[in-house]
Order: sequence, then structure tokens, then C-alpha cells
Amino acid sequence: MDLNFSKQIYGEAKKLFPEGAVEVLVARATGPAGQPGKFDPAVCLVHKASGIEVTCNDFLSQTENYIAAAVRLRIACDKRDR
Repeated sequence: MDLNFSKQIYGEAKKLFPEGAVEVLVARATGPAGQPGKFDPAVCLVHKASGIEVTCNDFLSQTENYIAAAVRLRIACDKRDR
């Protein structure tokens, strides 16, 4: 994904929920004896009001995983509110 496009879409994804409504969890792995290891791009978003949790690890980019998780979380919250 083009970097500028990715930043623009990331900004739009952040607008799907009010500030502070979603907790963002990410993971970073380390190697043996605390050595730097692989970067884990997985993102988990938790909607604080409903407790709905969405995890995405479909892409190599943490930004892209955040975007996908935010959209999925918005859909899940909207379905719940119907």
C-alpha cells in the first residue's frame, strides 16, 4: 500500500470511534535473552463500552492491520446496536 494513501486511510479509520472509546493492543516479540526479535504487526482493538474485541493479523503492516481491525470493529458494533 502506498505510504501516503496508508496514512490517509489510517486517519479516516481513527475517526470511526470517538477519542478514548477504543483500546489498542499490539504485541512485539523479542529474541533469546531479550535480544531484538521479529516485529509482530498484529493489532487488537477493544471497544470499551461494549467489550467487543477484534484482532487482525492479515497484513505485514501494523497500520494496515489497524485499519482492517477498526473497520471490522465498527461493523461489529453497528450490528450489535441494531
